Amino acid sequence: MAQPTTPTVPIYKNRGETVSPTNTVRLRASFKDPGGNYIDLDTFPKVTILTPSGLVSVGPTSSGVSKEDTGRYLFEYSIGIDGPLGAWNDVWQGTVNGFSITANFNFLVTMGDIPAINTDGYYHLGDDTPFNYTQTAIFNINKLLKTLRARLNSSGKSKSFDKFGNITYVDCDVFSVATLTTFIATSLTDFNLVPYFTYFTFEDTDIIDEFHQIIVEGAAIQALASQALIERGREYQITDNGISFAPPSVAEMLNTQYGTMLNHYYDKLKYVKNSMRPAPKALGTLRPLAASPQYLRLRHRRAGRII
Repeated sequence: MAQPTTPTVPIYKNRGETVSPTNTVRLRASFKDPGGNYIDLDTFPKVTILTPSGLVSVGPTSSGVSKEDTGRYLFEYSIGIDGPLGAWNDVWQGTVNGFSITANFNFLVTMGDIPAINTDGYYHLGDDTPFNYTQTAIFNINKLLKTLRARLNSSGKSKSFDKFGNITYVDCDVFSVATLTTFIATSLTDFNLVPYFTYFTFEDTDIIDEFHQIIVEGAAIQALASQALIERGREYQITDNGISFAPPSVAEMLNTQYGTMLNHYYDKLKYVKNSMRPAPKALGTLRPLAASPQYLRLRHRRAGRII
């Protein structure tokens, strides 16, 4: 007796994402008037799908084209199991007020993982999101970066020689600026969470200057923990003709260092935040310090009266 087969659930990908064979790619096209406003076509557009070699795979056809919004159309195309791999093209044709209009797009079918290209204006999972900081925030972050780099000894130069034998020095930083900025941003978030919620940002220059050290310390602990994990993967025992050599366990030293600092950091952070305990938001009650017990009882009795 034949066993029932489980239906295959299609994997949908957007244009610009890594599309692999057997995936279904969502192809979108948008049309605008000279003023930049989205405008509908006279009729549904026709789509032509071209393989990397230039052969026509589908179309031109308007069958399967759907309308998502004003001036925005969608066509879903399933890639075959044999691809082929490479850059595909989708050509959209339509008319606006009787005038012919054509739009050309492309998508890449590959077996690897490549950065997405947002040619259709849609965000994709895994996109590199930039830091959108103001000039004031960047200035404050740079002050923290300078201290953090010095504390981690992150910046360095490597001596090398060019093809003419001249000495050159190449930057060999341990952590990139983006990585250090991530550590600092996470440290500020930690500062806002423990033990009472606050809402400080990099715009608050006075806060950044006053608590500069503890924010840098939190970022340094995260950097040490990150590097300890990397060093653990590099450490192994070398054996050659019965002679064994075990490199120093850098990961253990880094782990011990940030583990020791972690308790001290959180104790200090709690002392700092306890000194600036914010007023409760929608929680707690306000009461006069000099109120007598009789006054407080009267207030609760009035709150519970029937008429």
